[in-house]
Amino acid sequence: MENNFEYIDNYFGGNLSPDGKKQFEQRIVEDRDFAEEVAFYLSAKQASKEEMISEKKEWFRLLANQPSSIPIRRPVIQVRRLWKYAAVAAVIACIFFAWYLTSVRSASPQQMAKEYIEKNLRTMPVTMGIRKDSTQDGLRLYNDNQLDSSLKLFENIIQRDSSNFSVKNYAGIVYLRLENYDKALAYFQDLEKYTSLYSNPATFYHALTLMKRNQPGDKQQARRLLEQVSKNDLEEKETAQLWLKKKW
Repeated sequence: MENNFEYIDNYFGGNLSPDGKKQFEQRIVEDRDFAEEVAFYLSAKQASKEEMISEKKEWFRLLANQPSSIPIRRPVIQVRRLWKYAAVAAVIACIFFAWYLTSVRSASPQQMAKEYIEKNLRTMPVTMGIRKDSTQDGLRLYNDNQLDSSLKLFENIIQRDSSNFSVKNYAGIVYLRLENYDKALAYFQDLEKYTSLYSNPATFYHALTLMKRNQPGDKQQARRLLEQVSKNDLEEKETAQLWLKKKW
């Protein structure tokens, strides 16, 4: 951190060569930790600037309240240095903005899928009731991260009732979590046939599974499925539209 501080100060002081400046700016884009150090440096300079502005305001206040015959010593304000830091801060802001656009618009489909699963599929809602229900037992096991046990319950239910959409959907999600992508795809592709349902995330989950699997051709097929989700106003339309805006 200390060496970086000197390096950052040299950049703002204009002590780096043209190639050194380019390397510095590229490092901000590629190294998030370094970018945070630059942000800290700028915030410290901004705090110093605000302190000097406060001193200047105090000087004007005293000047206005004192008789003209009493001289008041004016605080030394390093205006030129402040302008230099403000200009450099504007440059860094542009670099950060470019980095933000790059990070938002370009992403690995596998990483997007992983983040979605971590955020949305780690647990599933359980209905509390007195009557014993195998589906709810399976969901409780799932939420306790006992994936194999929950899958066994779900598949037992499916054997008894092959038309149980919800449990098939749960089984597909468990297989996705277990990274058994072929089994997950088999469930989601089967569930896509249920077109009369009000809520059916199967097409989105089909795309999600392909993104997570990331085999040759999976990205292209996943994009086509996400386009269907977006075009046909299917479940998770907003997420599909957001992902389609990214470069992958």
